[in-house]
Amino acid sequence: MTVRVFIVGSFLTAIIGWSIWLAIIYFLDPLQAGILGYVLFFLALFLAVASSTSLIGYLVRRLVAPAIFSAYTVRVALRQGLWLSLFLNLLLLLHLTELYRWWLGVILIIIFLSVELVFLSIDRLVTQRLNKQHAP
Repeated sequence: MTVRVFIVGSFLTAIIGWSIWLAIIYFLDPLQAGILGYVLFFLALFLAVASSTSLIGYLVRRLVAPAIFSAYTVRVALRQGLWLSLFLNLLLLLHLTELYRWWLGVILIIIFLSVELVFLSIDRLVTQRLNKQHAP
């Protein structure tokens, strides 16, 4: 995937996702729609948040650190956008089922941050090994 495909795809997915999510909120009654309404709500929200935060994350990274390779920036931004979207959907689902507690939110934050730190450390190790192999 090229960077241009990522930007255009994320932008279009964000517009479509937010449009569908707003249409679901406006036109569907949760009491009448049943489980299908909830599934559509969470799926549309997942797509909208993931694509929006991935695109914003990519743009911020390009502004803050323009020397970093674009493909690496896309990969990290997309992964973090997906994590954030999954985290938000889990919190909303827990709230919907009346299972949300503050300490459960803290545990989820710790889990998501730990997994992301593992990914970042693996990326750093791979980058260091590649730099050593290609060094003159």
